Amino acid sequence: MKKFTFALMIAAVALFVASPLFAEGMMFGIKGGLNMSNLTGDDATIGDTAPSMKMGFGGGVFFNYAFTELFAVQVEGLYMMKGATYEWSEGEESGSVDVKIDYIEVPLLLKVTIPTEGKIKPAIFAGPTFGFLMSAKGPGEDGEEVDIKDEVESMDIGILGGAEIGYKMEKGMLFLGASYEVGMATIGKAEEGDTPDIKNTNIGIYLGYGFPL
Repeated sequence: MKKFTFALMIAAVALFVASPLFAEGMMFGIKGGLNMSNLTGDDATIGDTAPSMKMGFGGGVFFNYAFTELFAVQVEGLYMMKGATYEWSEGEESGSVDVKIDYIEVPLLLKVTIPTEGKIKPAIFAGPTFGFLMSAKGPGEDGEEVDIKDEVESMDIGILGGAEIGYKMEKGMLFLGASYEVGMATIGKAEEGDTPDIKNTNIGIYLGYGFPL
């Protein structure tokens, strides 16, 4: 709960600082879709098994503030399911296990809408994103899922970029977009002076709908 409250505080401060600049309008919306996440870094392997992409859900709410027809600032509050899948084989046996790391994320984005005529509004966006750890689970020694939250840093910082297409409707805007996120800090906690090199990456595909305020 404290992490979620802190995330909301970051969003509120961003809105307060930026609000005097806005002249074109404000929008509140919801979004959700597919996360294709993975773990990278020198220490992301388990034994000799390298991580591969894991599917999960990502979604939440956003506030968009347009200060011209081209430029806007967007603040989001998202629940993001991340991690990786580890596939193994031994003789004729094979299987897979998942590392599941869930965050509340707060991206702070600059959004640029490409001028077009008509209802279709393409845009690109980029900015930092701050993740607050909610849960982390992985395989134990016996292969069963165990809690590994104590082995994961409580906060993650990344850079997010992407593109979307908006379709202007009578009362709002429908969005289809894709994003790519790269972790900028290791998520592994230091052990005996050594900090594991493990970082999040994520590809997101989402649908959203914005309501003008």
